[in-house]
Amino acid sequence: MITGIVLLLLGLVLVGPGPLLVRRWTFLQDVPGAGVVLWQAGAVAALLSVTGAGIVWTLDLLGRHDQPAWRIVLSVLGLLFTVQVLGRLVWSVGRVVANTAARRRRHTELVDILSRTKALGTGARSRLAVLEQDLPVAYCLPGLRGSRVVVSEGTVNSLEPVEFAAVLAHEEAHLRARHDVVLDTFTALHRAFPVLVRSRLPLDHCRILVEMLADDAAVQRIGRVPLARALTKIGGAPVPEAALGVGNEAVLRVRRLAAPPARPQLTAMAVSLLALGLTALPVAILAAGFLLEASIS
Repeated sequence: MITGIVLLLLGLVLVGPGPLLVRRWTFLQDVPGAGVVLWQAGAVAALLSVTGAGIVWTLDLLGRHDQPAWRIVLSVLGLLFTVQVLGRLVWSVGRVVANTAARRRRHTELVDILSRTKALGTGARSRLAVLEQDLPVAYCLPGLRGSRVVVSEGTVNSLEPVEFAAVLAHEEAHLRARHDVVLDTFTALHRAFPVLVRSRLPLDHCRILVEMLADDAAVQRIGRVPLARALTKIGGAPVPEAALGVGNEAVLRVRRLAAPPARPQLTAMAVSLLALGLTALPVAILAAGFLLEASIS
């Protein structure tokens, strides 16, 4: 019983108050890849905690027949919460995959009608679509049957060639790394928990870190200065819901490009170890609870 309560409290902390602390860790912006792993580790650890609590309560209900009524009620309520979270996870995975794929497919069809397209270097199925409008636009639409990097005439005309190349490198990085899968998976994990106990902070911060990951890839190909200049010119450009766009959080990303970290490898290693420990924590608590109960009995 105690182990189940501890695991449940750990899960609730990881999806509620925990993100309020982690969002202050600005050093995660220096290592966006490890930062994404840490946020995902928190979501996975929360799910493992609730699942472990459900296992404890199930065994508690099946193993003892002379329990007081209050203990049976608590075990049943805890088990129902676990079943709800796992059911919501399965439902949200299917819903996120289906809805996001449908939105991207419809948007891609519309873009193909309204734009001029040509092949990109990322693969035969990836194409650059240019919309005939003055408003700066730059985003990508991943897809299994063909991806699109969408820009507007306003973007092309407002950027120097090297700056435009940096924007393309940013969007192509999203497509190569399949950042859409990362965010879709995280969205499903996020929605597994009831609204009253979950926080949007992990999902929102992962979106920013994914943009920074694409920035780093563009810097390696084109350079830091061209990308920073492009962000200052088209930052804040609108991005459709199902897309990944270069204009998100442009001011924050320009500041990051202007002051690169000194030793990011050590920071990345420390954050990765923290993520590993966080994921292993619920398993360790569950194992410790079983060992303690076995030694007592």
